[in-house]
Amino acid sequence: MGELAANDLIRRLAIFAGLNLLILSLILASVSVNGNDIFLGFILGFGLLLLFFGTIVIIGFFQTKDGYDVRLANLEQFLSVIFLTVGLIQTIVGFFAMEIFLITQGLLLLLLGNSTRKRVSTIRNPQFMEWYNQGKPSDVVLRTEEVYASCPHCSSLLAVIPGLLGPDDRCPNCDGLLVSSIEEE
Repeated sequence: MGELAANDLIRRLAIFAGLNLLILSLILASVSVNGNDIFLGFILGFGLLLLFFGTIVIIGFFQTKDGYDVRLANLEQFLSVIFLTVGLIQTIVGFFAMEIFLITQGLLLLLLGNSTRKRVSTIRNPQFMEWYNQGKPSDVVLRTEEVYASCPHCSSLLAVIPGLLGPDDRCPNCDGLLVSSIEEE
């Protein structure tokens, strides 16, 4: 992963995470005040705590601080669950109430939850994590001809010598073939 491309990816992931927090704050602002004050206080308090924590995580991730890639992945996973749950509830309520606005808003939240969930796999990708944690002490030292490569099946990060790879070489993690043959395609 090139330095420029990786920095651009970090910037985009941080922007999307910030937009997710903005959408979460809009959802919290739309929470109805009709009902139980204790429940409302709990929801708003939890939401504000999540907004504060999320802001700290996004800033740390953007500054490529150690461990913030995992924290951002966990935050995004949690937000995707919130968006999917709220979207499903709003869609169902909208269908029963015959409210097109509520149905549309629910469907948009379902789409947002799904796209947020997909971004988590990008953050947890072994190649991205290796790049993000570059410059940190590593137990693995590459030999002269070795390069990093990822398994095409499980995305495990491997140290390989490209000239020595053959059609029978397999990934030590998933046992998948590392070099695709013409017959497979």
